[in-house]
Amino acid sequence: MEHHIIYISTASYLMTEDELTSLLEQSRAWNLDHGITGLLIYIKGLFVDPSSADLEAKLTGRFMQVLEGSKEELDYIFKNISSDKRHQDLILIENVPISQRDFESWQMGFHSYTLDEFKNSPGYFNLDDFGGKDGQKVFNNPALQFMKSFYLRSLSDNTPYTNH
Repeated sequence: MEHHIIYISTASYLMTEDELTSLLEQSRAWNLDHGITGLLIYIKGLFVDPSSADLEAKLTGRFMQVLEGSKEELDYIFKNISSDKRHQDLILIENVPISQRDFESWQMGFHSYTLDEFKNSPGYFNLDDFGGKDGQKVFNNPALQFMKSFYLRSLSDNTPYTNH
C-alpha cells in the first residue's frame, strides 16, 4: 500500500542555491531508483529561534516536504532525514497510508520562497502551527493542501517543477 509522510523542519544553517541544487540532484536520482515521489519547499526568512532565551528572530531556512512511496522506503528516508545535520526541530506532520499519489509525476518537485513570497501564496499557513501531531492524519492538512495546490498550478501552467 502507498504511504506518505509530511514534515517541516528548520535548516541548521541558511542553505545556498548550489547546496539546494546538489540536494535535489541526489534526491531525484535516489527517488527514481526507489519509486519515491514528492515535493520539497524551502522557505528563507526571519524565523523565531525557539532555542533562544529571548525568542530572537534569525535569518534561516525552513523545509516543508511531502514524500510518497512504500512505507518501508519512507521509514528509511525519514530515519535518514532525522539524523541529517542540515535539519533541526523536525516535526513529522503526517505518516499515513494513502489511496493514490498526489505528486506522481515528480521524483522531487522543488520550489524556493522567501518568507514574504510564501506569505503571499495561495493557501499560506503558519509553519509553526504543527506541534505534537505525531504523524497522525490531519484533517484538511494545510501543508498538504498548499503543496497540492502548488503541484496543480505547475501542471496547469506547464511550468517546471523547480525554480533551479
